[in-house]
Amino acid sequence: MCAGRSCQASPRPTNGVRFMKRASLVITALVLAAPVSAEEFALEDAVAVCSGCHGEDGIPADAEFPIIWGQEFFYIYTQLKDYAAGRRESEIMTPIASEYSRDQMKDIAQHFADRAWPGIEARAEDGDEKLAERGITGGQCSACHGKWEGDSRIPRLAGQQPGYLRKTMLDFKNEVRMNAPDKISTMKQLSDETIEALSRYLASL
Repeated sequence: MCAGRSCQASPRPTNGVRFMKRASLVITALVLAAPVSAEEFALEDAVAVCSGCHGEDGIPADAEFPIIWGQEFFYIYTQLKDYAAGRRESEIMTPIASEYSRDQMKDIAQHFADRAWPGIEARAEDGDEKLAERGITGGQCSACHGKWEGDSRIPRLAGQQPGYLRKTMLDFKNEVRMNAPDKISTMKQLSDETIEALSRYLASL
C-alpha cells in the first residue's frame, strides 16, 4: 500500500478520450496480429503485440487493461484459449488469440508469467477496507483467492489495476463475461458500491 501525494489518483479520462485511445490501440493490435504459422512464430513479435496494450514495462496503456507481468502461467494460458474459442469475448483479444496455436499460447503465457509483477500507485479510500471485507466474506471470495497473490488457475488480484478489477466484476455481475459461471452468481450478491470499494482495496494490496 502507499500513501502521500505520490498515491493521489490521476483524473479519469473522459469517455471521448478513452474511446479514441482504445480505438487506436485496437487498430494497432489488429494490424500487428497477422496470422502466424508454426514456422513463422517468433515470441518477440507476439510479445510486442501484447505490450502495445499491456505495457512494455508491465504497466498497461489503459486503466481497464490488466497487468499480465507476473500473472499465473496457467491463468494466462486459459484466458488465451477462452478468447480464441469465443468463451470470453473482446474486440481486441479475440482476434489476436485466435491466430495462435496452443503451444504458441503457452510460450506467450510463460514469458509474461516469468516477468516481475510491476508496482502501481493505487490506494483505498476511507471505508473501502471495511466494505470490501464484508463483500469478501459474503461472497466467500477468499475460499479460492486466498491471499490474493494467485495460484495456478487462480489469478493474482493483489496490486491489479483497479479499473480492470471493477470492470471485470461488473462484467460478471451483468453477465457480459461468461467464462467463469460461478463468478456470476458471486458478483450478483455484491452492490456496485461494494464492487467499487473491493476493486480499490485489492489494487492497494
